[in-house]
Amino acid sequence: MNSTPAVVLLVEDDPSIARFVGLALEGLPLELITCTSAEEAQLVLPERPCVMLITDLMLPGISGLKLIEWLRSSTSATCQVVVFSAGVDYAIAQQLDHLKVHQILRKPVSVIELVTCVQNVLESCSNRSTTVTSPNNTKPDAIDKFFCGDRELFLSYRASCSLQMPADQAEGSKHVSARDSAALRRLAHSLKSVFRLLGQEQAFSIAQSLEQACLREDWVILDKLWMQLENEMQIASSWH
Repeated sequence: MNSTPAVVLLVEDDPSIARFVGLALEGLPLELITCTSAEEAQLVLPERPCVMLITDLMLPGISGLKLIEWLRSSTSATCQVVVFSAGVDYAIAQQLDHLKVHQILRKPVSVIELVTCVQNVLESCSNRSTTVTSPNNTKPDAIDKFFCGDRELFLSYRASCSLQMPADQAEGSKHVSARDSAALRRLAHSLKSVFRLLGQEQAFSIAQSLEQACLREDWVILDKLWMQLENEMQIASSWH
């Protein structure tokens, strides 16, 4: 039997989401490679044959959709593809189906859903059986829903997010100062998923409103929403 672990490539530009995926898949027999852009993934894929690509759709530069189209025309065409994104509408879903995407995981995804998806791909490639740890249902809602009841996993993820918050706050302030609504929208999109995973519904709602307001480029509203989100991020920074 080949003991070399299967290679899974994650393309995700948000460090907090990438850490969540890394923690969730930590116990599986695989090697996880993380790229922050489609361009980086296009350099990795020819060198490291992957059984599975997990990609966000909203990426800086080349989109996740364009990456999948490129993959399907490359020597890695047999690689299973999973889309990991909050922004999948009906039209996009139809395109993904045409590109033979294995599954769409809508953010925020639970640990059990993510692990099950990856396990199914690994088993179909290598007939290797793995086991999902039974959830502990005595935890708060966010831990039960997204972390399969694993409080230690939740706390580890929350601590890593807390450490990342000052950098995200500085990045957002830079985008606000530059009046870069597209970059601010990408950040709000990521923070929306992070706060939902952490069970912070008020912060999630503000981030969601900010993301939507960026499309209108109304900076009177954007400045107010960013100030509110900054307050939530400052609170989150004190968690670790």
